[in-house]
Formats: sequence, C-alpha cells, structure tokens
Amino acid sequence: MSIKNAKFSRRSVLKGAAAGAAGLAAGIYAPAILAQNKFLSIMVLGPDQKATEWMKGALAEFKAETGYDVELRQSDWGSAFQRLLTAAASGTMADVTMMGQVMTPALASRGAFLPIDERLAAWDDTDKFYPAMLQDGTYDGRSYALPVYADVRTAVYRSDMLEQVGVGADALPTSWDEFKALAIKLSKSEGGPLDAPFFSGQDTSVGLMQTFSQMLYQANGSFFDESGKSVLSSEPGMRALEYLVSFFAEGLANPNLVYQGTGPRPMVQGRAAMAYNSANESANAAQNAPEVQQYIVAGQPLSADAGGEPRTIAWINKFGIGANTADPDGAWALLSFIASKEQSAKVAELWGGLPARTDQADAPYLANVDRGFVEATQYAGALPTAPNLLQIQQQVNIAMQAAIRQSGGEAAILADLDRKIDEINAA
Repeated sequence: MSIKNAKFSRRSVLKGAAAGAAGLAAGIYAPAILAQNKFLSIMVLGPDQKATEWMKGALAEFKAETGYDVELRQSDWGSAFQRLLTAAASGTMADVTMMGQVMTPALASRGAFLPIDERLAAWDDTDKFYPAMLQDGTYDGRSYALPVYADVRTAVYRSDMLEQVGVGADALPTSWDEFKALAIKLSKSEGGPLDAPFFSGQDTSVGLMQTFSQMLYQANGSFFDESGKSVLSSEPGMRALEYLVSFFAEGLANPNLVYQGTGPRPMVQGRAAMAYNSANESANAAQNAPEVQQYIVAGQPLSADAGGEPRTIAWINKFGIGANTADPDGAWALLSFIASKEQSAKVAELWGGLPARTDQADAPYLANVDRGFVEATQYAGALPTAPNLLQIQQQVNIAMQAAIRQSGGEAAILADLDRKIDEINAA
C-alpha cells in the first residue's frame, strides 16, 4: 500500500510550507507542518544483510513520497531490550521503533511510546489486522503499536514418518487425545520409528514455556485473573501441565533432548516427528536439510477436547512511535507506511514470520510455506500484555523444566509458580 492511502493529513506531510501557513492561520498546531528539517529515525531489530538492504530501499521510497530522510538504526535481538530501556529513560528513542512480544508492555508501562488509538480509529487499514495481533500492541487499555509479522504456533509433523505408521496428511490430529494416540503409534514400543516422537520445544531459551502456553490456552486457561493475580494452578493450568508431563512420563518425549539454537532442529534431524512450532520448522529444514522441507507439514492448532475450538498463540513483533518524537505526524506516516499491506508483507518475509494482516494470506512469499501455518493464524491469541512478562516467562520455563523431569508434583510446581509470579508483579 502506498503512503498516499493512509488516513492522516496528507498536507501535513507532503505540503509543508503551504500547509504550514494555512495551519497557522487557522490556529492549528501541526508539528510536521512546522518542521523546517524533515528528518525521522527508525530502529529495527535483528535484520540480516538482505533485510537491511531492503529496508534502505523502502525508506528511499518513503522519502520520495514524503520528503523525509530517515536514519536507519539497528540492534541485535539479544541486546535490544536493554538498549530500548536505556533509550526510553534518556529520551533518545527512535521516532519509530521495532519491538518484540515481551517488550511492548514493559516499555509502554514506562511511557516509551505514544498512544495511537485516535490514529487507528481514522485509518482505513486498521480493520485489516487480525484482532488478537492488534490487541497485543495495547497496554492498560490503550494502543501503542502496530503488528507487522507473527511467529504463529501450531502442531507440526514429519509427514514421511507419519506415513510409516499409516497416517496421511489428511488425517492429522485435531485434539489432545488424537495427538497423544499418534505419538504412541510413532513410538518404537508400538512398532514405530522413534524413541521419543514428540519434541517439546526445549531449547536454551523459553521454548518449553512456549509449548506449555499453547496447551494452557487450548485448555481455556490464562495466566491471570481479572485482578491480575496469577492463576496457573487453576484447573486449566493443571490440565495443561499434566498433559505436557504425560509425554515424558510415558516415554514419548525425551527430557534431555535440547535444541541448542543452531543447526538442524530435532524434527529436521529425524529425532522427532511431532512438535508445537511454527513455520520456523520449515525454514530450519530449508537451511539445514532441504530434502526434508517437503515433509514438514502443519496441522490445525489442537483443542483439549474432541470437537473443541482450535487454539494457539502467536509471538508478535510490532512497531511503535517513540514518545520523545518531535514529529508525531511524520512518525505516524512512517509507521503506517511500514505496516501497510505491501511493506509489512516484505518485513514478514525477510524477518521470517507470518503476516499480521488478513489481506496478506496470499502474499507471494507464502507460496513456499505450508498452508497449515497460514490457516493457523486465525486461531492465534497472544500472551498477556504484562509489564513483567520477560521475567514471568523465564520463571514459567524453569518450572516446566522441573515438571518434565517429575521433580515434584504438578500442583506444587504450579502453586509455587503462581507465588513467584505474584511476587514479580508486586515488586
């Protein structure tokens, strides 16, 4: 989408001098109109060389349409959160800043971004986004960010291994019981090809927490009640944890199988045939074992009960407007440009995610992505917009590590986890 189609005052961006005079005559304060030098900055996280070169070209297009020179800033993901916290405290945020899932509430709660509710209400493209992904850009009832792409999770399989036990891609599980039954069928104890068919997402980060979170949502659970109290030890949380642990207790998952973050993932290696993951599984195959990619297939997100509603979670990356911007109109022009149909599809492609917009389901780059991943997007929710989510998810991951090794009962593990989360939020 061209910047011309965004519903903000085109004169405030394109006709600086003439519109400035008109605005002053009418007594209207318009920072973009009054600006003598049309400069903006944008911070992007984790781009590779290809993404950087594309972004430079996109910003050149933005300049041709608006007259704005845009400084491109970059950070790796590992140090990004601390860098953004420091920039927010010192008032040096970029005019438009990229952020990850857990960063939005943490930074918005510190006043790092401008609310954009009024701009969203006037923008024709607002209803083109998946509602859950827009909701993920909110904090305390206000909107601060536009989603650009998402890491949407669902049930993922190695179709060649499923065929060895007589299961075709047209008969993939839809419920927990069916998923478990398939794992049993794939296990060597039942004549299948694998010692531990299910890979739980264990890695050196929070992959196990991500798997548990999907199961929690499938059980109709949540992290917090309406008062903000942690409720993971409630019935849905217990049900989700018991289901996760059952794979390890029954020898269908290996607690010592950990993905180290580089090289082929366990499913790509052929050490597992089932996981809760995203299109990253297919991308990992393309990078490390291209001959395997054709066998990575996505089923629909599971429901805890037969005939229930499929549910899953997406980890959503977004852009927001820095609260310290001297030109909020220009910053909105840049933000809405990056989040437009054409530009955000390219961001999704280059950063390795699925579109956040409903009108991008047929984006050209998705031709090489199994349709199951794209179709799963409609069922995706998001993690709670809690300021302390970074610390919380780390504590959840630690608790899940103890649970899968059966280091104490599930009820005690979740009760202790609720206590720790409440302490984090009270600090």
